[in-house]
Amino acid sequence: MRSQLLLTATCGWVLASSLFADEKLWVNEFEKAKQTAASEGKDLLMDFTGSDWCSWCIKLHKEVFDFDQFKTGAPKNFVLVELDYPQDKSKLSQEVQDQNSKLQKDFAIRGYPTILLADASGRPYARTGYQAGGPDAYMKHLEELRAVKTKRDAAWKKADGAQGTEKAKFLAEGLQALDLDLAVQHYKPVIYEIAKLDPADTSGVTAAFSYKADLEAVKAKLMEAARKGEGGGRATVDEFLTAHPKASAQQKQDALMAVLNTYSPPKDNEAVLKLMGEIKALDPESEAGKRAVMIEKQVHMMIEKAKTEPAKEAPAGSIPATKIVPAPDAK
Repeated sequence: MRSQLLLTATCGWVLASSLFADEKLWVNEFEKAKQTAASEGKDLLMDFTGSDWCSWCIKLHKEVFDFDQFKTGAPKNFVLVELDYPQDKSKLSQEVQDQNSKLQKDFAIRGYPTILLADASGRPYARTGYQAGGPDAYMKHLEELRAVKTKRDAAWKKADGAQGTEKAKFLAEGLQALDLDLAVQHYKPVIYEIAKLDPADTSGVTAAFSYKADLEAVKAKLMEAARKGEGGGRATVDEFLTAHPKASAQQKQDALMAVLNTYSPPKDNEAVLKLMGEIKALDPESEAGKRAVMIEKQVHMMIEKAKTEPAKEAPAGSIPATKIVPAPDAK
């Protein structure tokens, strides 16, 4: 799941023509969708999309959502919710636009298409996006993701009949079935309960989720600094890592990658190469380590190109970090 999370964003440069929601199949009112899901015993499939500009969103519809296998199969288990962010906003009511803007923030959507699978209460348990292979492969993929909720609920059912550290153990088991980012964002009450029941943190859950929550706050700070054109990203991350001396190599890599948001090519190319070298040294075989190699190649290409033609200053964050490929969860 974590690797899938690194594949978000950047489908937005190719424009398309029209909205594509099937009004009979998809709904766009979130609260009504939750009510329907609860009454029919279904989950929610939430499609965060840019229907008239996002090339990968359109590709997902053409290759999957427009096929009968999906149209007849998906509604058996899901209420389908389209949350659209089109350039032409005239096709959405102001109420829907306001709702979608709020949900984009509530679910921390950073790229399109993002597909969230959630229970009837609206609490997500899996995230995906574009997947190659057509409708049959996609339906199989959705079934695999639904198994995450099955594991979560089975563990939490055991927790209902337990107390103390034993209950904490089962709560942690259910939580660990989920994607870490989703758990941090949407399962805070469960995390707090585990911490209360297991103050010694025998499961390691409290430490893991506390670290992740702190890191997300640091990333948000770096993004804001990049938006304002401010520096100091590396110092911020170094301070964070000093405060978390038990961070694993991959956790450190994740934090260091966030520094890229504050770098601007071409003036920071050498700094980026140095940073990628540090990331590789921590764990060259991890996803971040392999991604660092890809970024190094891109920066070297940038440097060679600058020798033959004048380079223009690019905005901070434009050196690719987690945006190497164009759509979430593409394989």
